[in-house]
Amino acid sequence: METSGSIHALDEYALSEILVRLPSKSVLRCRAVCKQWRRITTDRAFLAAHAAHRPRQMLVVTASLTVSAVPLSLDPRPADDMGRRGYLCDPTARDKDGKVDSMGIPLASLDGLLVLRQGPDLFVVCNPMTRQWRKLPALSPRPCFQVFACGFYLHSPSGEYRLLCHGDTGGYYVLSAGAAVPRRLAHAPADRPLECHPAACRGILHWSSFQPEATRAGKMLAFDTVTEKFWLMARPPCNMLPMALLELDGALCAVAMQGVTLLSVWVLQDYESERWTLRNQVVVQPPKSLNDQWVSMAISGGGDAILIGHPRCSHLVRLCDLKEKKVRKQMDLVSVPTFLVFSESLVSHGFFDSRICSELGPIKFCD
Repeated sequence: METSGSIHALDEYALSEILVRLPSKSVLRCRAVCKQWRRITTDRAFLAAHAAHRPRQMLVVTASLTVSAVPLSLDPRPADDMGRRGYLCDPTARDKDGKVDSMGIPLASLDGLLVLRQGPDLFVVCNPMTRQWRKLPALSPRPCFQVFACGFYLHSPSGEYRLLCHGDTGGYYVLSAGAAVPRRLAHAPADRPLECHPAACRGILHWSSFQPEATRAGKMLAFDTVTEKFWLMARPPCNMLPMALLELDGALCAVAMQGVTLLSVWVLQDYESERWTLRNQVVVQPPKSLNDQWVSMAISGGGDAILIGHPRCSHLVRLCDLKEKKVRKQMDLVSVPTFLVFSESLVSHGFFDSRICSELGPIKFCD
């Protein structure tokens, strides 16, 4: 007989409001409690609400070549790597002697899905929480054919998750999760962006790149994920390179060093007229080297915080407080930050199946 204080005495709405706030691993365990809990935690509306409650994290690659997630927060934490790392998966293939055969390099993250590279033209999309994975269509079986991933996006009209790629023989291609073959885009730039870490805002991917046409025009490259068309748009008037782009408070922002101690944050105030305005300037410590001065990667840490870094100083991350206009923390991480944002999701996708492709290396997921 259930007592009045039992959790089973709660109505389904109250129970759902509790379960939706639990971590993904706990929700999966709760499905085994009873039929009612399983029905609640597998409902599509619940899964969407649960994903919306998950905190934003940043993907890192550990010294053992596993992929983990670390919190994005201004809160001071005693441990390195911004607190305890959350193991997600091990996509690295090793031989019987433990030597690395191939690395699974994280290239993109969206809606709880990761895109990993396992070969020159071999890409995998996976969900570490549901332990599902699938190969994306291969561009070419030819040897020495290199494919560059330029951005991962949700094509809203079709509901497909798509990877935008560029082949080293020229041309842009779309690799759709669940599709059998790639699709080449017409009327695309001849060259790929050299900086393939786009910022997504308003359903558009943006690159601060050295793509030749963009460089000649003093502009940056944009790609509409609905129409799948490219165009050039205005850069901030600071005209500094390298420069990092990110989405912040629903607006496209650009971050660049001006001088040796001043970090400038520009915001695209009017998207239609492509008008940029200076939002913030943050005083930073004088650089120890030229590499420390550059900024080519940035993500929002939530609220008024951004994380900035540069691939040549791969372990160094600065956490900037835009409200207080200062660097809150400078961290030399043990793991390599990817500047890719990750949030857990248990939402199911029809493109996942149980078939294992012989080309794919093994992927070990979290327990």
